[in-house]
Amino acid sequence: MINLLEQLIAFKTTKDNPQEIRRGFEFISSLFNPGVFNTQILEKNGKYSLFISFDGRDAFKPKILLNGHFDVVPAEDESQYKLRVEGSRAYGRGTVDMKGMVAVLVEVMRELGKRENPPDIALLLNGDEEVGGENGAGYCVRELGVNPKFVVCADGGGDTPFRIVNREKGTLWLNLVAKGRVAHGAYSWLGDNAIDKLITAIQKIKEFVGATVPNAWKSTCNLGVIETDNKTPNKVPGLARAVLDIRFTEELAKTPEELAQRIIELAPELEISALEKGSALFVPADNPVLQEFKKSAEGVLGKEVEIAFEHGATDARYFAEIGVSCAVFGAVGGNMHAEGEWVNLESLELNRQILLKFLLAS
Repeated sequence: MINLLEQLIAFKTTKDNPQEIRRGFEFISSLFNPGVFNTQILEKNGKYSLFISFDGRDAFKPKILLNGHFDVVPAEDESQYKLRVEGSRAYGRGTVDMKGMVAVLVEVMRELGKRENPPDIALLLNGDEEVGGENGAGYCVRELGVNPKFVVCADGGGDTPFRIVNREKGTLWLNLVAKGRVAHGAYSWLGDNAIDKLITAIQKIKEFVGATVPNAWKSTCNLGVIETDNKTPNKVPGLARAVLDIRFTEELAKTPEELAQRIIELAPELEISALEKGSALFVPADNPVLQEFKKSAEGVLGKEVEIAFEHGATDARYFAEIGVSCAVFGAVGGNMHAEGEWVNLESLELNRQILLKFLLAS
């Protein structure tokens, strides 16, 4: 897997380099024998995905779908696209997020392909997760009808021990526009301050979402952008804009559409539109397939495995959107999206063993 990871890291698969993502997918496709596997490179709006399934099977409706992404955020310098191994760590852009796990998924599929009757699984690798996933997993689910019975998404992990994520917060980015009336700053009562209107409305929305509780399964609201066309302090601004990033749990709303409508009704004085929407992932901890995955992991690791939640989102949200249950996990590593990104090589091997144990029992 180290040799494979070295080759994967060398592909500069950033959002502004879609053809490099395609070349990477062509390389991965070449690793699979045509008589055993069926590989398809998909494209939507210049973004690429790769489907790998066993020949003769319905790739879009497997019993279990393995999922991950091949794109990375841009590196600060070219040296990060060359793998460096020091002891149990491998350094390079995308090692932990998530080309290390791509190597694992590829090796697992190839191993299963050696068996006379492989399990009913498929592998989907997307090329746009870091920019939202709309044209990757979103396209596959919404337009191609990809509908597995269960998804194992390998885009979790980080600097914590192995755990299985069964809950991810939903995402709603809201663009807020307040319109007022321009006047001279010395006669402010003659105007209608758009920034004041905007701030008052944002405070109402924040109270609706609720106070932030650190590292809790609770909705949060972040004011990420606020701006106005006003360029001078002695002028009442007539226009102001803000963007809110709301991460919501099922207690606040079941869908991003429901949440957006509630906020529109809460602040009718603003023009409100959604810039990005993502469904929340919520899989009951007693889900039988989730429990089987947990049992497999515990069998390999020799210890109890935590079922946890995550504040951020993965491509699993698109499958949650159509009611497909998912489990998210990943490798141990650190410095995601930063210089010195690394992955623990032992964790990659353990994850390979966990997946094989789980898939062969399914």
